[in-house]
Amino acid sequence: MKLKDILEFAIEQGMRKDPREIEEIKRQLEGRKTEYEKLKGVEKRVFDTESLSNPYSDTRIIHGKSDEEVNHAWVGIDVDTSELLLVDRVSGKKDSRPVVISHHPFGRAYSNFYDVMDLQADALEDAGVAVAAADNITRSRKGEVSRKVSAVNHFKAQDAARILNIPALSIHTPADNQVADYLKRGFDKEKPLRLKNAVDFLMGIPEYEQGAKNGVPPKILAGNPENRCGKVYVDMTGGTENDAVLLEKLVSSGISTVIAMHMSEKHYKKAQKENINIIIAGHIPSDSLGFNLLLDKLIKTRGNIEITGFSGFIRIKRDG
Repeated sequence: MKLKDILEFAIEQGMRKDPREIEEIKRQLEGRKTEYEKLKGVEKRVFDTESLSNPYSDTRIIHGKSDEEVNHAWVGIDVDTSELLLVDRVSGKKDSRPVVISHHPFGRAYSNFYDVMDLQADALEDAGVAVAAADNITRSRKGEVSRKVSAVNHFKAQDAARILNIPALSIHTPADNQVADYLKRGFDKEKPLRLKNAVDFLMGIPEYEQGAKNGVPPKILAGNPENRCGKVYVDMTGGTENDAVLLEKLVSSGISTVIAMHMSEKHYKKAQKENINIIIAGHIPSDSLGFNLLLDKLIKTRGNIEITGFSGFIRIKRDG
C-alpha cells in the first residue's frame, strides 16, 4: 500500500462523513484554487498547495514520498520522537516497511490545524443554531486557537521522522468525522430516554468498554442520571472545542444533552449555568473508535496492511 493510498482514502472517507455537504466542500476548494491563481512571487511559492485538493489541514503526509510502499502501520493517538524511536528500534529487527500514523496532528499538519474548525459552524447550524452566531463565534474561537499554537515548535517530531527516515502521516478530522457520524446515527436510532441510558449505550461500544477497563469510562459531567436526554448533540469533530458561549446557543436551539470527547473547566461551568446535560464519552476511546472505523474500511477496500496499535490507540476490528 502506498502512502498516497492511505491519505487519499482518509480524505475521501472524511468528506463522506463531514457535517458539511460535499458541494460546500467542493466550493471551498474551488475558492482556494481561485485565490492561488491570483497570487504571485513569494506568496505563491509559500502557498499550501495541498489545500487545493485536501480540505483537512490536520491530515497530511508528514514525511515520506507519496508513492512510497508500506506494509505495516503503527497507529497511535499521539506521536512524538519517542514513538518514532520505538518504531525504528522494533522495525529494524524484522522485514518491515513501516509507516507511523498519528491521530493528533504534528509537523505541517499541526501548524494550521485550526482551519478545520470551520466545519463546526455547519454542524451547529444543523443543530438549530443561527448560522450568523455559529459563523461568528467559530471564527472568533478559531482566531484564539491560531494565536495559541503560533509559538509551538510544530516540527520537532517531523524532523525526527526525517532523520530516522520513517514515513509518517497524520489523520485527524477524517477519523473524528467517522466517530461523530457513528454516534449521531446510534443515538438517533436508540433514542435513550435518560442520561443513564445514554451512558449504557456508550458502554455497549467496545472502545468505551475498554476505556472503562482502563479507568476512563463514559460519565455524566453535568446533569443527573435520571435527567431526560431530550434532543442530543454529538460534539466529536472540528479540530478542538469551540467557545463555551455556544452551549447557551445550543440550549436556545432546543438541545438538552451534549455528547463530547472531553470538556474544559470553563465549558463545565458554563454547562452548569445553562442547565444543559453533558456526557463525556472519553477522549482516547472516541479517537480510537473513529480510527477503527476508518481502518476497517481501508483494509476492506484498499487491501490488507499489518496494524500495530500504540500510544493509546485501542485496535478493535468490526465485521461488516
